[in-house]
Amino acid sequence: MKKMITGIVMIVSILLISGCATLFTGTSDDIYINSNPSGAEIMIGGLKVGKTPATITVKRPGFNDKEVVLKLDGYERRTFILKKNFNAVAILNLAGILGWAIDFATGSIYKYEPKSYEIDLEPLAYNIDDLPRDKFGRIEIPNDNQAIMVVDSETGVQLLFK
Repeated sequence: MKKMITGIVMIVSILLISGCATLFTGTSDDIYINSNPSGAEIMIGGLKVGKTPATITVKRPGFNDKEVVLKLDGYERRTFILKKNFNAVAILNLAGILGWAIDFATGSIYKYEPKSYEIDLEPLAYNIDDLPRDKFGRIEIPNDNQAIMVVDSETGVQLLFK
């Protein structure tokens, strides 16, 4: 009788800890996103979710990556992927196939890390007086593999370099 009760307690215990990562760490993470300068629109999966600086609640990924886009007028658009790591709490599933299945289905097998992103935005236009010059006084254009616009604030002359 004692062995049977012990067996039942063990089975119930295993069922109760099924899906450990889901139960103990949830199915979403709070991610802090900031930009320099601030005020950039944050888009995840094509949907606007806020403006920097902001803490965004993001559903855990499962096997899918989450692409984040930061957009701010006058600055280059920045795109990055939220990094994910194995959620060590899932190991508590032990040999319980049901627990592993639940954690995979809910995405809790992974968690987002880091929880904070600081992103520098690059301006689309440069003040001509702020651009570096070589030893002959010629303006050095940053990001020579991209188009930039140089604006002379005194004369209003605008030059587009591709």
